[in-house]
Amino acid sequence: MDEILDEKTYETRNVQPADFITRLTALALDFLLFILFSYGLNYAFKFSSSYAIFVKLFWWKILLCVSFYFMYFNGSESNATLGKQIMNIRFLTEQKRAVDFSTSAKHYLLSILLFFGFYSIFQNKKKQSIADKLCKIIVIKVS
Repeated sequence: MDEILDEKTYETRNVQPADFITRLTALALDFLLFILFSYGLNYAFKFSSSYAIFVKLFWWKILLCVSFYFMYFNGSESNATLGKQIMNIRFLTEQKRAVDFSTSAKHYLLSILLFFGFYSIFQNKKKQSIADKLCKIIVIKVS
């Protein structure tokens, strides 16, 4: 990994929190990438006659894959899904350390349960959702 992803560089930098629009764009990119990938799989392997039928038949497998995708990549070495990497934002603990898989999984589940907690991003200085606060996570911009 490049030096920008090194833990020590975050500890010595003044990091800026990622705003709501940037986080929303990263989420939209992740879903767009996942839709394109699943559409390509259906097209290549002919699981069903149309993509809509494919989603209807395999919705629970798609949901499992999407869930694992977010938990794995946010807790991986890059601390970001592909959409977050494109938008240059990362998940870190409040101590500016890498987020592990268990914290990432906890954050994902809390984000689903407390979906409307994203409105708190507009109300605090660190721009944290309720799930971010409970898991002691910050989402930062990487320059």
